[in-house]
Amino acid sequence: MTFAIANTDLDWFEALRSTDSNRFVNFWTPTPWNVTGLNKGEHWYFMLKSPVRKVGGFGLFHEYREMQASEAWHYFGSANGVLDRSELVSRIQAYASKRSSNFANVRDPVIGCVVLADPMFYDDSEFFSPNDVGLSFARQIVKFKYFDGDGIALGAGGTDQTTSFQLINAGVGRKKVVPVKDRSGQPAFRRSVLLAYRYQCAITGTTVPQVLEAAHIQPYIDPRSNHIQNGLCLRVDLHRLFDQGLIAIGADFSVLISTQIKESANEYSQLGGLALGLPADQSNHPSRDALQVHRDEIFLG
Repeated sequence: MTFAIANTDLDWFEALRSTDSNRFVNFWTPTPWNVTGLNKGEHWYFMLKSPVRKVGGFGLFHEYREMQASEAWHYFGSANGVLDRSELVSRIQAYASKRSSNFANVRDPVIGCVVLADPMFYDDSEFFSPNDVGLSFARQIVKFKYFDGDGIALGAGGTDQTTSFQLINAGVGRKKVVPVKDRSGQPAFRRSVLLAYRYQCAITGTTVPQVLEAAHIQPYIDPRSNHIQNGLCLRVDLHRLFDQGLIAIGADFSVLISTQIKESANEYSQLGGLALGLPADQSNHPSRDALQVHRDEIFLG
């Protein structure tokens, strides 16, 4: 097994982290890099350029291709980490002119495309230096570096995924709702949950990543809440209903509907009794204890 750490443009990283809804992204290079040392599914880590100089996430290597900028925009669109084709071309030209004395300012340049699947973008607090995990990545490295091994083992949102989820005691007093933007580890938690559920809403089977979210079963308290077993992959509207106690999941993993919804004829009332779509890996199934807490403390019945 092999993995790679690659110098990563900060603007590219932030553009894709802000959306975090792409199943595939294009880690484009202004000139061809000829990436041949990785097999499909091996890790490609994002070494954020100065002044950060830390690893900020990774993607799973899918393939390396070379294509014109127009083709890259056609195939990947905003998953190139840019707003439009003109921005893609202008950034390619700016980078290439700095790196190559033979660069010709063409309108549709040929670029390298490191296609990555299931990218994960860490919160700032989760960034780490390669030195922290015993790896050397010198400042002189311009492109990327290969390493032997299975990758850098990090849990979703910094949580230990090797043990079962344990309910978290929020302490005495009124529980405080933590805004999503302030939840440490949220991007990694979302990505891990969506991967476990194969990018399908657990209730409807919807497979459009842009409308899928990771719902905390026991409401978020701290980073320990970011355990896969405390998550459900839900369509955005169902996530809202779940958080508001209008739907729940029974002990038999069937969908429960609040009487507030049942009393009005609507599409949601028809979801009652549906079997929950569960991850293929049983160790990723939702925690029965967390589901019980949700039914007892949040569900409106």
